[in-house]
Amino acid sequence: MALYCIGDIHGKFTELTQVLANLPSGAQIVCVGDIGLGFIDSREPSCLAEVDVMAAQKGHTVWLMRGNHDDPKIWHEERSDWNAALTNVRIPADIHRMKIENVHVIMVGGATSLDRSHPERIDNHNWWKDEAVDSAAPRQVELMVEAYGRADILITHAGPIEAEPPLARDETSFNYYSQVDPKLAEDVKSERELISSIVTASQARTVAFGHYHVSLESNKGPVRYRCCAELEPWQYVKRSILPPLPSL
Repeated sequence: MALYCIGDIHGKFTELTQVLANLPSGAQIVCVGDIGLGFIDSREPSCLAEVDVMAAQKGHTVWLMRGNHDDPKIWHEERSDWNAALTNVRIPADIHRMKIENVHVIMVGGATSLDRSHPERIDNHNWWKDEAVDSAAPRQVELMVEAYGRADILITHAGPIEAEPPLARDETSFNYYSQVDPKLAEDVKSERELISSIVTASQARTVAFGHYHVSLESNKGPVRYRCCAELEPWQYVKRSILPPLPSL
C-alpha cells in the first residue's frame, strides 16, 4: 500500500480532490497541515464532501494533520464529530501514530504563524493562539517509541532546525513582523528546535513536513528531510538498512 504526503492545502479542496484522483488507488495519504479548517467557509465537515467522495472512489484514506492555519478546536474537541461525518477523510489526534503495513508513522501537528501579529489575524476567527506544537510532544513520542519501536517516518507541519529551508529564509518576515512582535524570531527558532527534539525521540530516518511552500530534500547524518510544496504529493518509500549492491 502506497504512502503519500501532500503539502499545504490552504482551503483548496477542489485542487486536493484532483490530486487524489491522480494518485494510485488504495493509498494512505497524509496532508501535512494548513488544511484551512476553521475559517468562515470551512467550519463544518461538509467543506470536505468533495474530497471525501473522491477518496472513497479511489479507496484512499486521507489523514488531515493540523497546521498553523487550522483551528485547534477541531482536532482537540471536535474530531470525533468530523470523523463520524466523513468516511475516508480522517482527523487524527495532534500527536498520532499508526502502522501502514510495515511502515511505522508518527505525526505531530501544529506550528507558529509568522504573521500572527498582523492586525487582520483575529483570534478564534482566522488565527488561533494555541496554534504551536505541544511542548509535551517529545516525551509523548518517546513513550510511543518505547511501546511500539522507532518510527520509520515522522511527519510534522514545520521543519526541524537542521532541515532545509533554514531560518534565514524567513529573515525578511521576521524583520517586518518583529516590529510589533519582538518574540517572533525567538519563538520560531525555539519551535524548530522542539521539532528537532521530536525527531530525536521518534528515531525516524525520514522526516516530512510542509509549511514553507517549497519542494526540497536535505540530509543530516542518517536522517532525510523532505519539504513538500503546496498540494505536492510525495511518495514515501521505506529505505533498506543495507546500501544497494554495486552494479556489475
